[in-house]
Amino acid sequence: MTALPRTVGIAGLGLMGASLARALRAADPAVSVVALEPREDVRARALADGVADEVLAAPGPALGRCNLAVLCTPVAAIEALLGPVSRLLPDGAILTDVGGAKERVVAEAGRAVRPGVSFVGAHPMFGGHGGYDAASAERWKGGTVAVCTDGDPAAVELVAALHAALGAVVVRCGASEHDDAVAIVSHLPYLVASALASAAKEAGPLAKRLAGPGLKDMTRLAAFPFDIQGEVARRNGHLPDASRRLERHLSRILAAISRSPEMAREALEEARIAREELF
Repeated sequence: MTALPRTVGIAGLGLMGASLARALRAADPAVSVVALEPREDVRARALADGVADEVLAAPGPALGRCNLAVLCTPVAAIEALLGPVSRLLPDGAILTDVGGAKERVVAEAGRAVRPGVSFVGAHPMFGGHGGYDAASAERWKGGTVAVCTDGDPAAVELVAALHAALGAVVVRCGASEHDDAVAIVSHLPYLVASALASAAKEAGPLAKRLAGPGLKDMTRLAAFPFDIQGEVARRNGHLPDASRRLERHLSRILAAISRSPEMAREALEEARIAREELF
């Protein structure tokens, strides 16, 4: 097993940050965690639960003990913390994150992260709901983490090794490649779910009474708060291309079902097979 850093900084003790802290402690109880969390009640719980050894309300000198720090806040806060956190880390430290859009964060890191600290963008593809209360040491196991290769190669490999040590499957890619891919598989589905929820609501009371598990499944992503998913989606410059791709396929399927049963069957069977290949 890859040796984990002796002291890790984690900014944000929501679902991802608290899960990361729990996963680190489960993998190696000797790992020391210095956390950064603005909510007083969560700070107290994290200390009481043994999730962290020290919990700061704002970036402070304790981060100077961290060889690695992970920004696990919403993406707007990640961008704001890049400079302040990096300035407190020791020379040779690595700063990374879990944000869902990478090009803008990587570019901002190039401007804000101090010399002597390496930044590596990363994105665990297994978020969710529930905050600190839903955090689990098992969350990383079997999940996929995209690690961006735009940074220092040695730092990239150390971040990849960290996620692999916690049980994740690591996919290396550039920040632009990442955002192009997640535009269609993550950010556009969020926008489609949001649009569908709005359209269903305005369809009237009968539509609401008849709505079942299918609509609930299709609109699940619309339940994410704006700060978690909306801020990420609006940072992805590849969304217009992804949207045009979806519009093209929707138009093709609508045309097929209006023309003949045979064409409808062919178009929808093709889509069914595509889903089977995806999952």
